[in-house]
Amino acid sequence: MQGTQIQATMFNEAAKKFYDRFELGKVYYISKGTLRVANKQFKTVQNDYEMTLNENSEVEEASDEAACIPETKFKFVPIDQLGPYVNSKDLVGENRLLEINCR
Repeated sequence: MQGTQIQATMFNEAAKKFYDRFELGKVYYISKGTLRVANKQFKTVQNDYEMTLNENSEVEEASDEAACIPETKFKFVPIDQLGPYVNSKDLVGENRLLEINCR
């Protein structure tokens, strides 16, 4: 699935190196890190995997058009007001609409 989040952990020198690099909502190319099954006790995002970066890892912001990740937005509607949405392609669930925008 495109447009998902992954948790990354860094310690010591890696934490110092990358602390100011990451910004919420941006997309990055990451190499020379470790990918493993996430420890469910400590995971903070909905992903079965987590990354560990070290001082040799490389992080580059993806600034090209291919880095456009869809953003999911919900518009909650009470069930008794769903009438206009019945048989509409916008209806996704019992009580929510899905709108995909690309930043």
